[in-house]
Formats: sequence, C-alpha cells, structure tokens
Amino acid sequence: MSERFFEIVIKDLAGDSTPEEGQELKHIMSEDAVAARQYELFRMYWAQNHHDHIDNRRLFSNVQMRISELEKEAGTEDIAPLMTPVRGKGRLVWLSGIAASVALLITASVFYYRSQHDPLTAKFTSRGEKSTFMLDDGTRVTLNADSKLEYAADFPTKSREVYLTGEAFFDVHGDAQKPFIIHTDKMDIKVLGTAFNVKSYPNETSTEATLLRGAIEVTVADNPDEKIVLKPSQKVVVSDYDSTRKKSVALKDVVPSLTTMTYFSQKDTMIMETSWLQNKLTFHDEDFETLARRMERWYNVRISFNADRKKQLRFTGILEGETVAEAFHALNLTEDFAYKIEDSTIVIY
Repeated sequence: MSERFFEIVIKDLAGDSTPEEGQELKHIMSEDAVAARQYELFRMYWAQNHHDHIDNRRLFSNVQMRISELEKEAGTEDIAPLMTPVRGKGRLVWLSGIAASVALLITASVFYYRSQHDPLTAKFTSRGEKSTFMLDDGTRVTLNADSKLEYAADFPTKSREVYLTGEAFFDVHGDAQKPFIIHTDKMDIKVLGTAFNVKSYPNETSTEATLLRGAIEVTVADNPDEKIVLKPSQKVVVSDYDSTRKKSVALKDVVPSLTTMTYFSQKDTMIMETSWLQNKLTFHDEDFETLARRMERWYNVRISFNADRKKQLRFTGILEGETVAEAFHALNLTEDFAYKIEDSTIVIY
C-alpha cells in the first residue's frame, strides 16, 4: 500500500480530509480490495474508541498506547511514539511518511487483535434493498437500505455486542446472563430482550432509538455516566447543534432528547419510525434535502440540487410501491419545482 493511501485514511477518519481527498480514497478502495479491507479495519478501531478522545492530541496519545499494548500481546517490543499533530492555518499538518507508518501499525495491530480474539462478521445492504437474518443467539435483525452490522458470529464473551452503521430493527432474544449491546457513532444501547429500531446514518445529524416493547438503556457517547432508560413507545434522539462541525470536535454539542413514537396522523396507527419494515417511505413536514437523502437510499439513485432554495421545500406523504418517476411526479403535484431524471440520476432545479 502507498504512503498516500494511509495518509488520507487518517485524515478521512479524523474529519480533516478535503472533498478531493475523499474522492481519491473512494477510488483507491474501488480498485483495490485489500485497501478497502484495511480501511474497514482501521474504521472499526476508530468507531469503537474515538468517542473517548477529547481532541486530536489526546487521540494520538491513546493510539500510541494502544499500539504498544497490542504489540506486547503479540510478543514484540514496545514502539516509540511516531506522530505529533501540528496545527496550521486551521487544519492539521500531517507528516506523510510518519502518518503512513502509524496507520500501517494500527491496521496490522487491529487485524492481529481481531484474528486472535473475536473476528467480526459483517452484514451489508446496498441502496434500494433490505435484509432480514437471524444471529446465532436467536436475535432477529432487519437491516434497512445502505446499512451495515458487524458482530462476532458466536458471541463468545459475556456480552453480545454489535456495531451498526445505518438503520436496523432488532427483535432481541432474551438472555439475562449475556446483555445485547449495540454500538453506534453517538450512542450505545444495552438490552436484555426487547424489540426496537435504531437509526444512525453517518451523513445525518441525529441518531435515534425507538422502543416498541421491553426496555433499553441508552448511553450517549460523550457522557457515559448518564443512562437513559426507555419505556415502550418512547424514543431517544441524539442530535448535533451544529452539523457543519467535525465530529472530532463536536462531541460536547451532542444533545439527547426523550420523546414518543411518531404516528403519521392522529387517526393512523402506523408508526413512522418503523414504517420502512412495511415497505413504506413516510415523511411528515420534512424538508426536501432530508427527504432526498432518504430517497437516494430507498431507490438507489443520486439526487442533486441545482437550486439551493428548493432544498427547503417541505413534504408530507407516504410512498409505497411507486417507482422513482412516480414518486417525483407525486411530489411535484404538491410543490413547485422542476426536475430531470436520467438513468439513476435526478437533478432538481
């Protein structure tokens, strides 16, 4: 692997990469399956540990400590610190050769650690598809579009831990001796046996957990001492005040709120948070930009806006079985906007 690959991986996970570097990283991973797997291993380590880091200086101190611990487990000598983050013009200045070495060591260490302990299995869904499957413990999981669930296949430890990116509905098999724990970017959810929905997409500013039956305990990533216990029909939402700030410095702005499940209307018993399980895309007074992101996942299309003012249009409705062309025709009947569909790309202007 090139030094450039490892450098932009670090910058990407730290939230400090440019759009051009993001595209460069995607291109490398699309052309090289080994690079894609190494990125996933690095990302797993970051997802499990980055909420413990207040800033980048503390992050790299902890990374170096973790490398040392993993090398001791492997029976090798300690590794001296290799990297120092330096501020310059509002951005981090990266030492490319050293950064590449650190990234390589982290990737190798994580790979070694996983192979010697609990290798993770991953379930994926692409845009436009859903998947339902059973875990070895009897828990039933339904993954929504563009989602991923990672877990140790046989849950060999004292707890059952999974890592979610995207949205999933869980019907957890009860086991008081082995709590079921779901890790997301902004919250951890602990449960003994229950049914609930979790939504945590990386390009959205909020994470939600909605409880249908049983009880769950939610811990927000930036405040692990506070536990939020949900009762049936309750929902917890964790949002960022300022969605433009990078995750590495925005943790203190994460705010949880406790509310109830949302019904589409007073006379309708359909729960909006889980309507996707019935193949319904529901939206209530939702801005066009947010709805467009959901429609991209739902229909496996790309939607772009040539007129920013159109992003603020608001819609209420239910899509069930409509093609993407039919869906846009229906939306166009309620609000004034022009659009063009070419293959799997829709342009709004």
